[in-house]
Amino acid sequence: MFILFFSQLAPRIQVTSKLLAQHWSEYLADKYNRPYDEALKDLGVIFIRRGDKMPEDSFWQKHKRWRNISMYVKGLVDQEKVQQKKYSSVFVVTDDASVMSSIQEYAREGLTSSKKDESYAREHLHKREILYNVFAPQSCFDPFIRIGFNQFLVNVKFVTDYASFVVGHVDSNVGRYLEEIIYVNRQLKGNIGAQTYVVNAPDTLD
Repeated sequence: MFILFFSQLAPRIQVTSKLLAQHWSEYLADKYNRPYDEALKDLGVIFIRRGDKMPEDSFWQKHKRWRNISMYVKGLVDQEKVQQKKYSSVFVVTDDASVMSSIQEYAREGLTSSKKDESYAREHLHKREILYNVFAPQSCFDPFIRIGFNQFLVNVKFVTDYASFVVGHVDSNVGRYLEEIIYVNRQLKGNIGAQTYVVNAPDTLD
């Protein structure tokens, strides 16, 4: 209750989050001829924080590079195997425009591309619907400008309201926050599980 009380966002953030949900619900419902109120059911989320987080990222400290996108995708695929279902729609939250454009390209072209990087991500993202915050500049957020920070909060609200599963990393404060707030939300809805719906991206593809 403490977390929920201090997690109330400004009305403009809540309204924009609802508009974002409306946008993607209408898009998916029309494209796949499914009920509007079920369009965002079983929504997977990939959260990738880069930017100025190098000193705090355990993978960067060890390897002097960021985790591959494939590692986040593996976290998603591993959960699909456990739950025996597929997240056909994946909402991406990132502060790195190159990450967003790469994920969109992997989903669009897969292994058919002449590029050979990130083969795991290319294989497992291919033909999935990649969703993002359409109100954010460059489809990603920049926490150092007002509109970017506002849209970051819209992402957080959207994820906590609509996501079924999130792959992120607790090296990020946002990753830890999502873990806690989603766990609290699930408890209040009476759907208490042994684990939260947020997991860390693995550090390897093994």
